[in-house]
Formats: sequence, C-alpha cells, structure tokens
Amino acid sequence: MKRRLILAVAFVVTVALASVGGTKIINALERKTYTTTYSMQVDGMTRSWEVIGPVAALPKSAPIIVMLSGIAASVSDEVNRDRFLPYVSNDTEELVYPEGYQESWNAGGCCGKAATKNIDDVAFLKALVPRVDPGHQHPIFLVGYSNGGRMAYRMACTVPGLFNGIAVAKAMPMPGCVVTHPTTFLQMDATNDPAVAFKPGDKGRETPAATVEVGRLRAADQCSERKVASRFPTMTLTTWENCASGTRLQFAAYSVGAHGFPFTRGSTPGAAELIYAFFTKTAIAPYPK
Repeated sequence: MKRRLILAVAFVVTVALASVGGTKIINALERKTYTTTYSMQVDGMTRSWEVIGPVAALPKSAPIIVMLSGIAASVSDEVNRDRFLPYVSNDTEELVYPEGYQESWNAGGCCGKAATKNIDDVAFLKALVPRVDPGHQHPIFLVGYSNGGRMAYRMACTVPGLFNGIAVAKAMPMPGCVVTHPTTFLQMDATNDPAVAFKPGDKGRETPAATVEVGRLRAADQCSERKVASRFPTMTLTTWENCASGTRLQFAAYSVGAHGFPFTRGSTPGAAELIYAFFTKTAIAPYPK
C-alpha cells in the first residue's frame, strides 16, 4: 500500500512538471517579438542600444524606426510611452532605442548631461545606422520626442539623407540648425504646449514657433502651396505630397496634450498611428490591439 502511494505521488509530480514544461515551450513558441541589447565604442565611450523586433523575418518593405527618447527617460520608459510595440508584434516594423548619455541627448547646446559633457551623439547615430541595417536593406527612419526631437533635428541639419525620413514630436531645432536638404518630415505639436510656441506670439521656451518651422521645412522640401487638411476631434493633419525629390511633409496640430507625447484620444490618432502610416505610406488605421 505504501509503495502504491509513493508511485501515485511520483506520477502526479511527473505530470505536473510535464505540464509546466509544456507551458514554457508553448509560451516560447507563441512569442512574437525579441529584445536584444548591443553596444559599441564611439568616441572613446561605450554606447548601447536596444533592438525590439519580430521573431518572424522582417519583410524588406517594413521600416526600422530609431526612437530618441525625451530627457530623463530610460529605454523602458520610452517603450511604454510611445506605444510602438504592437506594430512589431504584427511583424510590420523593427524598433531601435539608442541609450542617451545619462538619459539625455546633445542636440547642440541642449540638453542635460549630454550637452554639459559635449557628448558626440551625432557620431553615435551615424555609426548606429549601418549596425542596425547592414547594406541598407530596409527603409530606416528617425523619431524624436522633446530632447530626442531636438537631436533628430540636429541629425537632419548635420547628416542629411542618413535616414529615409524623420518624425519629431514637441520639439524645435536648436539655434543655428536649419534644415536645407529636402527631407521627408512629420512634425507634431500642440497649440497649448508651454515649451514649444505654436505660432508667433504664443508663449514657449523653444524657437521658432511650430508654424514657422513647418514653413521652413516646406521651403526646404520645395512643396507647392497645394495641401490636404484632415480634421479629427482634437487634431488637424496637414499634408503636402507634391514636394521635391519625392519627399513628403505632414504637420499634426493637436489642440490638447500640452508637452506630452501625443496619444490616441477617441477617434483622434496618436503619434504611433500617425508615424506608422506616414512612414509606410498607408492610410491611418486604428491602433493595433
């Protein structure tokens, strides 16, 4: 009797372990994305970046998006904020998150410790592009929010053509940075942003005003005055497509959100939906669940 009891207990334990092991195997098989951290030496410093991609092979037409975070934000903070991950799970893009120096970017005199230490972030991003996309197999785009947006402008000014397109949320270029090379560009701002003046005369620490900068971008892209305005409850999206060298320009003007990263509000698309549609030349679609 005692021996039968021991055998019964052993059988139950074995079944339980097999069940747990099977669950782990199933979870591994069902996993849709991977995350890997890389590093390299740039200007005598170790610089790191995180790649989040689909487990399945990324189609050649799918974009690689390099995301520059706002100041005082870790990679995980930015991943949670920008909400690009569902597009990776759908096998439609790959994400790259470079790590800023002490959570900041040297956009040319701003901001944080990166500017104080005069960190060469231009060299870092120039070296990063061929590492994340050897042979330029995919369209590769740069996105920046706030401090990261100012850094994205610096790249547009100093290394034009390095990226297939740029999207900036809630940031203006530093003084002296003027985009002159035709560049596919998406600019996102809010009329109530205390940091970025929306139009001349509005309060804001950064210059120029958003409408002035968009005018400069339109001149650089040599876009005609013909435009299309799409209106949403809390945002107007203006598009110029008849620009030089096949470039495109969009301006998303939100009436809410202040200096925060734009997120979906009802039927008004957030930055993630706008950026994906703009870079892939597809219609704006509901945020993937």
